[in-house]
Amino acid sequence: MQSVVLGSLSVLVALSPIVALVAALWLAGRRQRTRLAEIAQQVAVTDAIHAILGAVVSPVARRTVWGGWRLTIPVPLDRPETVMQVVDAAYGAFSVTERTSPTRFEIVLTPQERPVPRRAPALLPARGESVSWT
Repeated sequence: MQSVVLGSLSVLVALSPIVALVAALWLAGRRQRTRLAEIAQQVAVTDAIHAILGAVVSPVARRTVWGGWRLTIPVPLDRPETVMQVVDAAYGAFSVTERTSPTRFEIVLTPQERPVPRRAPALLPARGESVSWT
């Protein structure tokens, strides 16, 4: 009886690194497939919005823990017509089954950052120094 238990234990110890490696590879493959799906959905939503409005927003599509979609869109909140068109275009980029289930689809609107005005670089007069490396 003791030899059977020791034999079984030694087989489990010997196989545990292989099982751990297979599990790690499976998890990495699953994460990669999820990431590729996120990228494809983000491109589809971006193309749908840009086809209607041009390049006004940059949405970010992510999968939730339970397999649903969370679409985060920075929008100009001071222009409600644009926000409505963006939401309609983004909504249309998802399939009917994804967008009709409230637990599988959500759109999160965030305020769009204002562009920072940039000044033209000031040209400094040369001080009579050479800028050569030789």
